[in-house]
Amino acid sequence: MGNVNIAVFFMLCMFSFTFSGCGAHKAEAEKAYIAAVDAYGAEKYEEALVFIRQALVRDRKFYQAEFLEGRILFFTGNEAEAKKTFARLVTRHPEYIEARIWYIRTLILNGEYEKAEGLIEGELSFNTSDWRIYYLYALLAQKQKDYEKRLSMGRHAETALRDSAKVYMDMAAAWQALGLEERVKNYLEKASLISGANILPEQLKDGFK
Repeated sequence: MGNVNIAVFFMLCMFSFTFSGCGAHKAEAEKAYIAAVDAYGAEKYEEALVFIRQALVRDRKFYQAEFLEGRILFFTGNEAEAKKTFARLVTRHPEYIEARIWYIRTLILNGEYEKAEGLIEGELSFNTSDWRIYYLYALLAQKQKDYEKRLSMGRHAETALRDSAKVYMDMAAAWQALGLEERVKNYLEKASLISGANILPEQLKDGFK
């Protein structure tokens, strides 16, 4: 019995050590990712890539870091590698709409128009309220020199984007209810810019409509 207890104690110690090590690696990965985001925001792309790769060494499943890596590759002109990065993310996380959108974008810019159009059609069969999908279709139409479709998809994107102004109006109403007028002003400016109308504080109503 004594030997069994010692064995169990040893296994628990090993499990605790492994769990603590994993937790430390995740914390280090998150710290490196935050540094990467800061460098990315300052357009220090090479520095950001260094931090991203540090994060991925510590946590290979850190999909946010991999997504940021894909964006940096894209913005630094390495669209082929960016496409591979987004393709991996879409395969592992098919629910990740940001990765799907960027994957389609890289397909378009790499000249894979037929594949891109199939994926866009698939997106629109489930999602008709995201202006970014219509924008992708307009971008594809531009590359294909289909100006009629480009204008049509641009109008759809404009309509969907205008609808999103309601979110900013609701946020403005929430801040208005709290008496924070400066924040009300900021959100009304955003809503006005998107909707193309001058929205005034007295037009706000608290709650969704």
